[in-house]
Amino acid sequence: MMDQKKHLAAKRIKSPIELGTIGHNAAKKAAESKETGIPLPLDFENKNGKLLSEYFAPLLPWEICAIQAQTSNGKTMFKDWWIDRTVEHFEKQKLDKIIIDVHLEETLEQVAFSKFSKMSGTKTAEFARGDYKDFDGLKMMASKVGEIPVWHIGVSAEDADDAPDLTLSNIFRAIMALKNGELTGSEWNIGLVSVDYLQVLPFDNEVTRQKMENQRRLQVARDVNILRAMTTKIESPILAPLQAKQDLRGVVEPYHIPQMYDGQETSTIAQRFDRILSLWMPSSTHPNLLGSTIDGKEESVQVGPNNMFLQVTKQRGGLPKGEKWHFGWDFKKYEIRPLKTRVERISFNG
Repeated sequence: MMDQKKHLAAKRIKSPIELGTIGHNAAKKAAESKETGIPLPLDFENKNGKLLSEYFAPLLPWEICAIQAQTSNGKTMFKDWWIDRTVEHFEKQKLDKIIIDVHLEETLEQVAFSKFSKMSGTKTAEFARGDYKDFDGLKMMASKVGEIPVWHIGVSAEDADDAPDLTLSNIFRAIMALKNGELTGSEWNIGLVSVDYLQVLPFDNEVTRQKMENQRRLQVARDVNILRAMTTKIESPILAPLQAKQDLRGVVEPYHIPQMYDGQETSTIAQRFDRILSLWMPSSTHPNLLGSTIDGKEESVQVGPNNMFLQVTKQRGGLPKGEKWHFGWDFKKYEIRPLKTRVERISFNG
C-alpha cells in the first residue's frame, strides 16, 4: 500500500485526460473572468499616447501583482487608492464580492484612524493622541467603515493572548476559513487580496533553522510559493506591495524607478509574479532638488511635492511592458491626476 507521503505526492501527476480538463477549465474561467477582472482605473495617456487603463490589463483571479517601490515612495498609499477604486468597481458592476487587506506594518488601530482621517479631514495623529473629542462623529465614522466591504487582517491591542503569528500560512488559513463559511457561517466571494508587505512577514520554524544570511531570502521565496497557492484556492488576484532595494540596478537618468530584479531579498519575486508595477516619487529620493529637476542626457524630471511615476515593469501572457506614466496626488481629496510625463532639456546660448 502506498504510504501517506507518496499518496500526497502522487496527486501532482496528471493524466492526458486530466490535463485536457485542466486546460478546458482554465480557458473557460479566463473567458468568464475577462469582464470581471480587477482594472487599474487610470484613464490618462503617457507621452507615447498609451492609455494606462488599456495598457495594463485587468487582473485575473489567479494573478499576483507586485507594487514595488523604495521606502517612502508611496506603495501603500497607491495600494489603498486601488482598493478604494476596486470597492467602487464592485458596486458599479453589482458584484457581490469582498476584499481582504492584510497589514504587516500598521496596527489595525492605525488602519482605522487612517480611514477616519480621510472621512473627517482630521489628522490621523489626533485620533491616536486622544485629541478627537467628537464621540458622536467617531461613532458615525466607525459605522461607515463597517459598511465598506473590506475585511482586515493584522495586529491589534484587542488580540487574544493566544492569537497566532501572522505568518503567510496562518493568513492563508484565516482567509480560507472566511471564504468557506467556517468563520461566520456564510461563504464569502473574495474579489481581491492585498498583503502589505511580503518582506516583513514573520519567519516560520523551518526557515529559522537556516543560516542567518539565508533566512529572509528563503522565507520570501517560500512565501511567494504560498501566494501562488493562495490565488488558486481563494480564486482571487493578489496585490503584493514590495520593498525595493536602496541601490537600484540599471537606473537610467533621470528616472529612478525600480526594475524587475530590484525587489529586496530575492529574485523569486521577479520570476514568479505575473505583473509588476514600479513606483517612484522624486521628492522622496531627491528631497534636496524639490522645486527643481533631475537631469538626464535628453530629458529632465520635475521634483514636485506630490508627483509620482508608474512603470509597468512586467506583464505575462504576451502583454506589453516598459511604458511609464506620470501623475500627481491630491492629498486632500485622495485622488490622482495626470501630469506632463517629462520636462525637455532647454539649452541657452550666449
